Parts: sequence; C-alpha cells; structure tokens
Amino acid sequence: MSGTPIPYSIGQDNLILSLFIASLLGGAYVLLRDGASIVERLKKMFYYKGQAAPYNSRAGISTTGNNILYLLLILYSTIIIFGYLQQLGKLRTLESPYIPFAVFAAISALFVLVKGIAYEFINNILFSREQAREWRESYFFTLQLLSFALLPLVTAVILVPSLSNIIFNGYIIIIGIIYLIMLFIRCFNIIFNEKSYFLDIFLYLCAIELLPLCLMWQVIHQTYLLLIIKF
Repeated sequence: MSGTPIPYSIGQDNLILSLFIASLLGGAYVLLRDGASIVERLKKMFYYKGQAAPYNSRAGISTTGNNILYLLLILYSTIIIFGYLQQLGKLRTLESPYIPFAVFAAISALFVLVKGIAYEFINNILFSREQAREWRESYFFTLQLLSFALLPLVTAVILVPSLSNIIFNGYIIIIGIIYLIMLFIRCFNIIFNEKSYFLDIFLYLCAIELLPLCLMWQVIHQTYLLLIIKF
C-alpha cells in the first residue's frame, strides 16, 4: 500500500534552491561591478528637473549586469508565482513542477519583451524621441530594481513554507504601490512636465501598465488550469 504523497514545497526543490543560490551570486556580482552606477542612476531618478542637461547620458551599467538583472527579475517573478500557488495549496497535485516552472518563467520573460516593444511603439508615437528614450531607460531600470525589491519575499517563500498569506500579500501590495509611485513621479518629470495633468498620468499608467498586468495574471491563471489538466 502506498503512503500519502508528501505535498510539494518550493523550499525542498533542489533545482529552485540551486537557481536561487546562483541568483544570489549573480546579484552580488552585479553589485560589485555596477553598484556605483546603479546608485548614481537611482539618485538621478529623483532630481531629474534639477539637471542641466535633461537627456544627458546616465551612468552606464554593463551589458552583463543588465542581462543578469533581467534574469533575476524573471526568476524571482516565477518563484513568487509558485509561492502564491503554494499558498493556495494548488501545487500539491502537480506530479512534476518543472514544466509549470519553465512555462511561468517563459511567460515572465515574454511579458518583459512585449512590454519593451509596446513602450517603444506607443511612446514614440505620443512623445518626442528624447522623451521616449528617457522614459524607456528609466522604466526598464525601474523593472531591474524590482529584482532587488522582490528578493526578501523570494527568500521568505523558499525558507518559510508556512509563510502567512497576510505577509505575502502585504509585501506584494507595498512593493506594487512603491513601484507605481516611482513610475508616477517619472511620468510627471519626463513626459507630462509641461502639462502636469495628473489625470493624464493616471490614464496613461492604467492603459500601459495596470491593464497588461491584469492580462498577464489571467494568462498565468489559465495556463495553470491547462497544466493541471495536461500534467
């Protein structure tokens, strides 16, 4: 007679643990190599109007550093998706978690790619070339910073299987609010600095940020249901 199967836990998954450890090493490498540039760019995000040359070149982050930050964002987003499903008890029926993990990672990567194409297309139509370039650089730098902001939650998801839903959801909400505030400030400084129309900024972010996030969540939910049926 077979015993009751042990429920799946992210913290006991050797592959995810290995990826997490590798991500810590990658993040440490980025901070050691490009930490000064990251801090410099972060400071310039908050006193944009005080700069003598509004569209001057920013402190450069190496290509390797940029790529690692994007990979960290994709990995951490995928782990958080798994963490959310684990909180709901929806991972217990999966015989193999690796196919869903790879699928969710692909969705996260595709989301970043599509957002880049959408921002490039829409902003070049609505705004000047300089504004579109400045906003693009600022936006994707903000996305890269999310990899550092999500690290504490990812660590908790892996190391604390019984993490409270209140803590999990509360941290996501706080990070989401900070993220939107940063985007709002940058919109005000870069794109709408002459009009200062707060309603325009709100509608712009709803159309180009909140709506895609809602669509992505629906894609994740429907993908999970499909994976349950197939696997």
